[in-house]
Amino acid sequence: MPPILANYYLTYKCNSRCTYCDIPTKPENIPIRETSPEVIIENLAALKRLGVKVVDFTGGEPLIYRHLPQVLRAAKEMGFFTSLANTGTLYPRMAKEIRGLVDDLKFSLSTTDPAAYKSERGIDGYTKVIESIKLAKSLGEQPSIIATATPESIWGMEKVIRLAQELGVVVLLGPVFDYSSVDNDLLHQKGIAELQRLAKLDNVCVNWAFLQFYLDGGNQIKKPRCKAISSVVVVSPDDHLLLPCYHMHDERLKIQHEQGRSNLDEMWHSLHVQKKRKEEGSWNFCQGCTIWCYFETSFLWPPDKYFLLNLQSKGRWAKEKIKQLVESKTGLNITRRLPGASEKELVNISTNPVSEQTADLEAPAKSSRSSSCSAAAKVLPEGSATCSTKTTGESASAASSSACSSELAVPAPTSETAQSTSESLL
Repeated sequence: MPPILANYYLTYKCNSRCTYCDIPTKPENIPIRETSPEVIIENLAALKRLGVKVVDFTGGEPLIYRHLPQVLRAAKEMGFFTSLANTGTLYPRMAKEIRGLVDDLKFSLSTTDPAAYKSERGIDGYTKVIESIKLAKSLGEQPSIIATATPESIWGMEKVIRLAQELGVVVLLGPVFDYSSVDNDLLHQKGIAELQRLAKLDNVCVNWAFLQFYLDGGNQIKKPRCKAISSVVVVSPDDHLLLPCYHMHDERLKIQHEQGRSNLDEMWHSLHVQKKRKEEGSWNFCQGCTIWCYFETSFLWPPDKYFLLNLQSKGRWAKEKIKQLVESKTGLNITRRLPGASEKELVNISTNPVSEQTADLEAPAKSSRSSSCSAAAKVLPEGSATCSTKTTGESASAASSSACSSELAVPAPTSETAQSTSESLL
């Protein structure tokens, strides 16, 4: 059975500094640079030959990768189901270009408190996320919210669900991974019960298989349930196959390209990779692992309690996404909403921000370089970096795309400059 999913890391860079994620700050990740879109497209063709059905473009913050529209377009033309999770803070700069190219568009949000958002993410971007979700809906997308439940955020998650109901989007709710420094014991004792309660609310999807797996203590190396190599292909930004997965990889295999063809599919079928495949989930570092990126597909086979719970969860997801589509197309309100007033940020943001955003993004194309700066300033919040170093949007790409992309380099992980540079990308 070939792998069904590819986790394609477009970049390790990110303008956020989430407390539960070390991807942009890992010392070994900082010097890694992205590959050209042509190389990625060759790898996509190899993934297609391999039998992969779903490509999740991830990071870091994937919207930092300036060739994202070209790559997404190629993926759709090849027939892949495309998935993209992002912070929501950079979405307006590329919203029009990727419109209709992402089948599963997800925005990360775990609180409705702007101060708590900044504490968790390291940047002041809460209002921008709400704006991006509304912008996506204005463009005809059917986005979801990814809500990561930490011991700190779980107790305010009902407010996130209420907000999602008012926005007309689905919340994908799950516990934080075990590889972070978060104290998961507290989430085990009380938080899982709260997750189970919240899972019964409208617009909420929780994977019951993963929750049960979480409670069972995760992967057991004597009887491994992880199929990270069998079901998922993981590609790094600098064109390497990662084995057995990104989070615990102990091997990086350089993908070869010759005359416009990638050998990624041949590499996966090689004796070396197949030998590693037989050992998946049994290494010492696999003990107790609950990293969700690989278990959703691992639970697709063989049939067991996780298989059945995973099917049940997928049915719930399909039901909620269909309801979301019906409500957006007909204007009907069939959601059983939680009581409570709308969040202030939701009320203050236009119900159709797309007209404002498109005006900001299109105006520079008809004006000079100086007027381009003023238009870009409307898209970026007050206090952002000047246009000369942070110009964004479709119109800016022709004049200064290379200059803008060079400004998106990863900040030093622990300096004050890191936060100020990250905030300037908003």
